[in-house]
Amino acid sequence: MTFKLSAELHGHMSDVRGLVAQGGDILVSVSRDKTGRIWKRAGPNDFIEDSVLLGHTGYVNSVTAIPPTAEYPSGLVATGGGDKIICLWDPTDLAQPTSKLAGHTDNVCALAASSDGRVLVSGSWDKTAKVWIDGVCKYTLGGHQHAVWCVLVMEDGSVLTGSADKIIRRWEGGELKGTFEGHTDCVRALALLPGGRFASAANDGSVRVWSLGSAKCQAELYGHTSFVYSLSVLPDGAIVSGGEDRSVRVWRDNELSQIILLPSTSVWTVAALGNGDIACGTSDGVVRVFSAEKARLAAPDTLATFEQANASFAVSKKTMGDIDTSKLPGPERLEQPGSKDQQVIMVKSGLAVEAYQWDQGKQSWAKVGEVVDAVGQSQKQVFGGKEYDYVFDVDIQEGMPPLKLPFNVTENPYGAAQKFLERNGINLDHLDTVANFIIKNTDGVQLGSGESVSADPFTGGNRYVPGQSAGSAGVPDPFTGGSRYVPEGAAAYEPPSEYVINSQGNAAGIIKKLAEFNAAITGDDANRLGDEQMQALQKLDFSGPLMLTEDVYSALLRSAMQWPKDKRFPSLDLLRLITAASPLPVTRSGRGFVECIGEATEFFDLLGDEGRKGLTKQEEVNLMMGARALANAFATPAGADLVWKSRKQVLGALDGSWIKAVNPNLLTALSNLYLNLAIAASKKGDDDEGLNILSAASQFLSCTSNADAQLRLVNVFGVLSHKFQLCKDSARVLGDETIVILGFQGKSDAVKRAAKDVGAFLST
Repeated sequence: MTFKLSAELHGHMSDVRGLVAQGGDILVSVSRDKTGRIWKRAGPNDFIEDSVLLGHTGYVNSVTAIPPTAEYPSGLVATGGGDKIICLWDPTDLAQPTSKLAGHTDNVCALAASSDGRVLVSGSWDKTAKVWIDGVCKYTLGGHQHAVWCVLVMEDGSVLTGSADKIIRRWEGGELKGTFEGHTDCVRALALLPGGRFASAANDGSVRVWSLGSAKCQAELYGHTSFVYSLSVLPDGAIVSGGEDRSVRVWRDNELSQIILLPSTSVWTVAALGNGDIACGTSDGVVRVFSAEKARLAAPDTLATFEQANASFAVSKKTMGDIDTSKLPGPERLEQPGSKDQQVIMVKSGLAVEAYQWDQGKQSWAKVGEVVDAVGQSQKQVFGGKEYDYVFDVDIQEGMPPLKLPFNVTENPYGAAQKFLERNGINLDHLDTVANFIIKNTDGVQLGSGESVSADPFTGGNRYVPGQSAGSAGVPDPFTGGSRYVPEGAAAYEPPSEYVINSQGNAAGIIKKLAEFNAAITGDDANRLGDEQMQALQKLDFSGPLMLTEDVYSALLRSAMQWPKDKRFPSLDLLRLITAASPLPVTRSGRGFVECIGEATEFFDLLGDEGRKGLTKQEEVNLMMGARALANAFATPAGADLVWKSRKQVLGALDGSWIKAVNPNLLTALSNLYLNLAIAASKKGDDDEGLNILSAASQFLSCTSNADAQLRLVNVFGVLSHKFQLCKDSARVLGDETIVILGFQGKSDAVKRAAKDVGAFLST
C-alpha cells in the first residue's frame, strides 16, 4: 500500500507545530500563528475549517485530544504553548477555553492524555512534566536536566517523559521507576505501541522501539537524514515519523516501508487518522493528509500541483547527509529503474544536483527537488594550507610580485586587512585602504548607519552628557559600524564571538564633572575624594595599560555607592571605563564587583521589583551605567567568569526590565548585557542555560522598537542558535516570525541585514 496526497488544509499563517486526529474525519492543528484550528471532513478528499481556537497569547506548540468523560461527554481538546498555559476546549462550545491550567514556568511543548480521559500530562522547557488529574496538578515530575520535549501515558497508567538530556524516564504515582537510555541527542517524540511497547524519536535521526519490561532497546530504525520531531501509530501498528529532512516515513515490522516527501523543510508533526490515513503539519503552515485508499486520493490537478511543488523545492544538503557532487551519477542514471518504491537518488545535471524519487506504480522517476550547497559546488581557494573564499593579488610596488590577501566572507575586513599588513611588514596607515578594497571586491556591506566617525561615541564630542545616545556619533562597534562585517546574503552565518565592550568615553569630561561634585562636598566628609586621589584620577591614561592603585579605586567606588544618587553618575561612568581597561574591579578583595554595582545603581532592587511600574530619569541613568559596567566586566577573563557566576541574579533582574525602561540608552545597555551573556553561554555554558537567555531575550525583542536593542537581541538569537541545536530549534518557536518581520521592517538597515542573516540560518 502506497500513501499519496489526499487533501491540503490551508488556513494557518505560520508553522503547524502540533496535530491530533479524532477518528477519521476530524483533525485539530496548532500553530505559531497563536491559534488552534479544527478541521472536519467534507468529502473523501476534502476538509473544511470548522473552528478557530483563540485563547493563547503566544505560539501554540502542543495539542492532544482528551477522551470523553461523564463530565465532558464530547471529550476535550488541550492546547499548550509559549505563554506557559494549557487551555482546555469543549468541542460543543469553542468560543473560549473551558478552563486554563497554570503552573509551568516556560513553554508547554508536549501534551498527552490517558485513555479514560482523567489524566493529562504536560511537558515543558522548564525541565518538568506535570500530571493533571481532573484538572488539578497532582504531581510535578522533576529530574530531567533539560527541557521535557515529549510525554506519553502508557496503558498501565505509568507516564513516560523524554527530554533534551537524551533520557526517557518512567514514572508511577509521581515517583521515578526507571529510565530508558540509548538516544545520543534530544528525545523529541514518544508513541504508544501495542503490547506494552512504545516508540521514541530523537535529534540523532533514529526511531527506537522499547518495551516497558526491559530497559534494552528492541529495535533501532534508521532512515531519516536529520532530526526526527514527531511520531504516530497507524491502526495496523505501523509507525509514522516526521522530521527535518522534509519527509514523513512509514515503518512496518521495523523496516522502512515508504518515504513521503514534502515541499517544506520541517515536518513538525504527524498524526494517524482512525481510517488509516496520515496527516502532517509543516513549516509552510499547511496540513496535508495522505491516503492509501484510491477513493480518498486528491484530484489529478491537486496531485500535479503538489508534485510540481516538490520538484521545484530547493533541498539543503544539510538535510540530505554529506554529498560529494564529484561522485554522483549523471542523468543517464534515470534510465535505470529504482530498486524499490519511493527510493530517492541524486544525480548531477550540469552544475546542478537534483533529487528524484522512484514511483513503482508508474515505473518512472519523479523529480522531488534541487539540492543546494552541496560539497563541490563552492570555489574555495587555498592560502597557507587553509581554505578561503577569496585570495586577492595585491600590487604594492611596481616590478615586485603581488602579495596574497586571503579573506573569508565571515571575517571582519579590518581584521583581515590588519593581519595582511602586519604579515608583510607594511605600515598600518594603509589599514583603511586595504579594508575598503576588501569590502568593495567582495560586494560586502558593513552593519552601520554610515554616519561620520567621532572620537567619542558615548559622551558626544568633548562635552560630558551621561544620558546621551551611545550610538549617535557613529563610531564603529561590532554591530553598528566597521568592526562587524556580514556580506549581503552570505550563505554561511557566523555569529559574533567577541564580547561587546563599551570602552569609548570622554574621560576628561567625566573626571571634570566628578571633580565638580567632589568640590561641593565638605572637607570632613569621609566620602570626599582627597586631593591626591583626584590627581591620580586626572592622570589616568586609557590609551595604554591603566595605572590605578587599589586605594584610588576604593575611593572612587565609595563615591559611586555613598554619594547622593543624583551625583553618582560620573563615578559610575568612570568605573565603567576602568572595568573595560583593568581587571582590578573584579579581582580586588572585599565586597564583590557585581554586588557593589548592584548597590550603587540599585540594579537588582529597581529592575527586580515586579511591582515597580516606572523609573525616574535619574534612576534610568544610573541603571544604564550599571548595565554598561556589568557588560564591560566581560573585557577580562576574570570579569567574564565573575558575571557568568552571577548569571542567575543578573538574568533575574533583566527579565522584564525593558517594560519599565524609557531611556533608549538604557534599553541598548540592557540588550548589550543580554548579548554578552549569550556569548558567555556559548563559551562557558550548556544548551539549557542558553535557552534561559534566549527565552527572555525573545520577549524583549518582540516588544522593543529601539534599533540598537533590536540589533543586539537578533544577534543573541544568532549566537545561541549557532552554538546549541536546542536553541536553534527553540528559536524557530520563540522568534522566527519576529526575526523575519525585522528583516523587512527593522528600525535600521543594520537590523534588517542581521535579521535576514539570522533568519536564513534558522531556516537551514
